[in-house]
Amino acid sequence: MRPSSPSTDTTGPLRTRPRALTALIALATTIGLALTLLTAVAPPAAAADLLSQGKPATSSSTENTSTPASAAVDGNPRTRWSSTFSDPQWLSVDLGTTASISQVVLRWEAAYGRAFQIQTSDNGTAWTTVYSTTTGTGGVQTLDVNGTGRYVRVYGTQRGTAYGYSLWELQVYGSGGGTPPGNGIPDPTTASLEAANGPLTTATYTVPSPSGYGSGTVTYPTASGSYPSVVLMPGYQGTQQNLQWLAPRLASWGFVVINVGTNTLTDDPESRGRQITAAGTQLLALGNATGNPISGKVNGTLGAAGHSMGGGGVMAALRDDSRFRAGVPTAPYHTNPNFSGVTEPTFFLTCESDPVANGDNYAVPWYNSMSQAEKLYIEVPGDHLCPMTGYGDKAKQGKWIVSFFSLWLRADTRFSQFLCGPARDADKNNTSQVTRWMDTCQF
Repeated sequence: MRPSSPSTDTTGPLRTRPRALTALIALATTIGLALTLLTAVAPPAAAADLLSQGKPATSSSTENTSTPASAAVDGNPRTRWSSTFSDPQWLSVDLGTTASISQVVLRWEAAYGRAFQIQTSDNGTAWTTVYSTTTGTGGVQTLDVNGTGRYVRVYGTQRGTAYGYSLWELQVYGSGGGTPPGNGIPDPTTASLEAANGPLTTATYTVPSPSGYGSGTVTYPTASGSYPSVVLMPGYQGTQQNLQWLAPRLASWGFVVINVGTNTLTDDPESRGRQITAAGTQLLALGNATGNPISGKVNGTLGAAGHSMGGGGVMAALRDDSRFRAGVPTAPYHTNPNFSGVTEPTFFLTCESDPVANGDNYAVPWYNSMSQAEKLYIEVPGDHLCPMTGYGDKAKQGKWIVSFFSLWLRADTRFSQFLCGPARDADKNNTSQVTRWMDTCQF
């Protein structure tokens, strides 16, 4: 509302007022109108925290691999989630623990929702509607709501265009969200992270019909809840045995891990990158299907780790598939790479005496070229086999890899101290255990 112009009427009592009094009244009126205007246009009081950024997200569908659910909560205004072109569709974010929700901001791409609801849930199954409209306008919608829940969902029932639903960002504000999702994971310590197994009980499941890769064994937490996923890829002439040590260690710290066997033992790094993508796609599908033990356990966030040519495959997956949010290439090898465009967090683990994929020839140039990524580089004693099962210091390697994926796939900052904080220094400064350490701390 625009303030009205001062009255020019000189009839009535104002004619008899002293000029000074008239001026004071006019000033008071102007100030009052200005305060009214400011009150009308001011945003709601914002004592709320942004609870959704970096948290696990799932959706009813995605238009393609470059528009995953996770892109709507990554804080990057240039990435987006987009659904297939049908109704209804939904996008959900797991806040990790029950929170009081006070505001939801939707930053729509051109394909927006005309009719949709904002819903909350304690378990991801039973939903309560806290906002509903049939006249959505797209653009940026700031919605004041009043609800509680661990999960928040945008449920669209009518599209505003012939395309799907597409959000640059879904931002959930409120209080009580606490630390990122831990699924009952206790605070990590050096001793607990260096132990062979973490706090969660695990089980395994053999993928019955691998699609796009040779074989797959899934290791997963038996506790209830949904978790980030990690694809493990072996190197040249390698099998699932290459990284078998890592699967139960990651799963016992709250990850669903698929350990992959390749189509052939000689597949090149680019092929292994495509197989990482295929395994991630099938793992997400299994998590959304019924009748298998990982149904409902996969939260939609993907990472990858690989050895040698499998490490080169990890880099190819990070370069080509935006669904993968973090990677750990170990002793990575690729003959003709250009990974300067990789922007996702990457942890290079290399071996000092590696005659096949020495860090100076491969990982270090890649690390230096990735100017937009958060990066960690750790070189340890040993030859090319040092990250494989049965070789190297698995207590240290496991601690670093678990911490890296916990930080970047689950946004669990409790683990950052082992990579950037004082808890890392005992490792970083011990030359018998670490021969070179580089990072972009503070992450």
